[in-house]
Amino acid sequence: MMTLDEHAARSRLRDVAPVYKLFYALPPIAMVLWADSIVFSLLVLLLMGITVVVKGGVRPVDYLRWLTLPAGFLLIGTIAVAVDASASPEAFIVSAPLGGVHVGVTSAGLAMAAHLCFRALASVSCLYVIAFTTPVADLARSMASVGLPPLFVEMTLLVYRFVFQLFDTSSAIATAQKSRLGYAGLQATFRSLSALASNLFVFSARRSEELYVAMECRGYDGAIRVLAPTSGARQPSLAGIALVEAALLCVAVATHFGRLF
Repeated sequence: MMTLDEHAARSRLRDVAPVYKLFYALPPIAMVLWADSIVFSLLVLLLMGITVVVKGGVRPVDYLRWLTLPAGFLLIGTIAVAVDASASPEAFIVSAPLGGVHVGVTSAGLAMAAHLCFRALASVSCLYVIAFTTPVADLARSMASVGLPPLFVEMTLLVYRFVFQLFDTSSAIATAQKSRLGYAGLQATFRSLSALASNLFVFSARRSEELYVAMECRGYDGAIRVLAPTSGARQPSLAGIALVEAALLCVAVATHFGRLF
């Protein structure tokens, strides 16, 4: 599976100035959190998905595959929100006795979990617009141009790189374990997962140290410098972006105050 930076490097929106992409993707996050509407969250989720797939040129299967990663964590995390405990079983849709109380799912808890899940997923889709269309080097250059501290920009670059270093190391260890039938059977699976967890950070720390040595060999003096593109960044219509944001704001206000849906 391609990394996010590879998708961003190939995106048809890469040459768009990052500040325009921030103006397009960040305000809907605030609207989603404020509106607290499943319909509005789905609208933003669909709009951002179309932007990444149609305008950015990312294959739908790749986008959906990346979207399932946060969706899986959200589903697991919101289960706890939907579950409640009470002495009376009448309040639950589905419940089971546990000790002296009943544990189950209420309609209010289920609605709260659904709202939370869709709000978070819509917010992630907004951030994906930036992640799928802007290489981290371009983003760092934009952060530096607006006056953010160099230390903050450098830490952002290193954390981003080391997160993928962790994923690469995990994938390499898992591939080696699978080639030795490490996941053939439940007992072997638990043993392989235990070895993966215990060795992951050791190998990641070693590879991070090797990366730092490689940076020093290339003249690293405390500042990470990246090449700027030779051609000027494309600047889309600011009026078009403002029109989309205004339309989303109108729908957010309507859904929040119950005048729509």
